[in-house]
Amino acid sequence: MLQRYIHNTNSVQDSRPQDKRVAGFSDIEYVTETMIDLHTHSTHSDGTLSPDKLIDYACNQGLSAIALTDHDCISGNPIAKKQAEKRGIRFFPGVELEIESVQGSFHLLGLNIHKNDAVLAARLEEVQKKRKTRNREIIKKMQDAGIDVSIEDIASLAGGEVISRLHFALYLINRKKARSVKDAFLRFLSPGGTFFIPKEAMTLSEAVQMIHAAGGKAVIAHPFSLKMNFKNLCNFISGCKESGLDGIEAYHSEYGFTLCSRLEQFAADNGLIVTAGSDFHGEGIKNRKLGKTAGQTPIDDRFLDGLLS
Repeated sequence: MLQRYIHNTNSVQDSRPQDKRVAGFSDIEYVTETMIDLHTHSTHSDGTLSPDKLIDYACNQGLSAIALTDHDCISGNPIAKKQAEKRGIRFFPGVELEIESVQGSFHLLGLNIHKNDAVLAARLEEVQKKRKTRNREIIKKMQDAGIDVSIEDIASLAGGEVISRLHFALYLINRKKARSVKDAFLRFLSPGGTFFIPKEAMTLSEAVQMIHAAGGKAVIAHPFSLKMNFKNLCNFISGCKESGLDGIEAYHSEYGFTLCSRLEQFAADNGLIVTAGSDFHGEGIKNRKLGKTAGQTPIDDRFLDGLLS
C-alpha cells in the first residue's frame, strides 16, 4: 500500500528519494509498493500485445492490477482474465466506447464489466459491422488519392479483429505519406483530414445503461479530448451525470499532472469517482508507459476504490 509523506514536516523520516509523486497526490511525497493501470489496449483493438501477453508484460512491470479496455470490443477480456488468474494479478474486464459528440472526441470507459454482458456484446457486434463499412470507405478515399492499398494491407497491421484509424496511420507512415502517427491523424484521419470518415457512435445514455447492466462503472476517458476549456468541460461533465455517469479518468498520460489534479478535485467536489490510466497500446508510443500516467507518475492502487464501491 501507499505510504504517505507530507511536505514540510518532520513526522516521517525515510532514506529513500522524496522528490517523486503518485497520481492523485500532488501535495505529498510518497513511496509506493503497488502500481496499477485502468486503461490499456491489446491486439483485439489497436494495441500491439495480445491479451495474454499484455498480462505477462504487466506482471513483469510489477503491476498488481490491470483493466483491459479495447475499443468497442470485449473479446480479449476472457483471455486476459485467464492469464491474470494464472499469473496472480488482479484483472478488471473493460471496454472503451465512442460516444456521440458535437465537439472533440468523446470516449467512455466501461470498467469492471463482470456480469450480464450479452446485450453489450451484441451491440458491439453491430458497432464492428459498421466499423468495417467505414474502413472500406476510408480505403476508397485513399485509393482515389492514388495510394495503393487494400483492406488486407491494413488488416495485416492490425493483427486482431478490430481495424482502427491507428492502423491506417501506421500504413501511411510505412508508405512515407506521414511522418508520425500524430501527423497522419492531423492531416488525414481526424475531422477535416483527407481520408476522414465519421464513425457512428452510441449515445451516452445507451452506453451507460449497458455498462451498468454489465456491472461496470461508466467513466469518461481522457476528458480533454473533448476540446473544451476547463470551465466548459466541468459544466459538460456535470451534465453527463444526468445520464448516469459514474466518474472521470482524471489522470491520463497525455496531460499535465497539475491539470489532472484540478480534474480530480472537481470530481471530488461533485461526487464522481476518479480513475487513472496510461492508455497503453504497446512500447511504440513512448509517453504511454504501462502503470504510468500524467507526468509519468506511477498509478496508485487507491484508484481501485471507486470501481469496488
